[in-house]
Order: sequence, then C-alpha cells, then structure tokens
Amino acid sequence: MTRFLTISEARKQFLELPETLSEQPVIITRHGKPVMAALSYEQFESLAETLDLLEDGSLMADLRESMTQAERGERVSLADVRARLSR
Repeated sequence: MTRFLTISEARKQFLELPETLSEQPVIITRHGKPVMAALSYEQFESLAETLDLLEDGSLMADLRESMTQAERGERVSLADVRARLSR
C-alpha cells in the first residue's frame, strides 16, 4: 500500500525516510495533493534502467515482435535454444 506524507510530516521524518523508503516509495503531498515522490536509490536506479531500455527503439521492436510470436504460439524449446547456442 502506498504511503502518503504531508510535506510537514516528511520534514519531521526526514532522517527516518531511508528506512521507510527501503520498503516502498512515499508520496509527499501539499494541501492534500501529490507534489513529489520519494524513493530509495535502488528503486531510482531500477526505474532509470527501465526507462533506458524503453527508449531503445530497436530493443522494444524486438520485444514486441517476440510477444506477437509468443501469442501466435511460435515458441522455441529450451533444447532447441541450447542446440543453436552450442553451434
């Protein structure tokens, strides 16, 4: 469950936030509306890496094609993959 903190609460809990953020991001609000998100550095790195992958047009095209092939039932067995890689 996403945790919400007001800016005032976040300020008071600032030194404890690293432990809180290790579990899940925290949404910080002002006047009841979300204005920022705080997340652990590990979560940030993961998000940044995901965004880098999504920006790779060639990789995304290959992924979409693979998903389409899988939906059509065009799959390769693990034994076939191993045989192809050992050539």
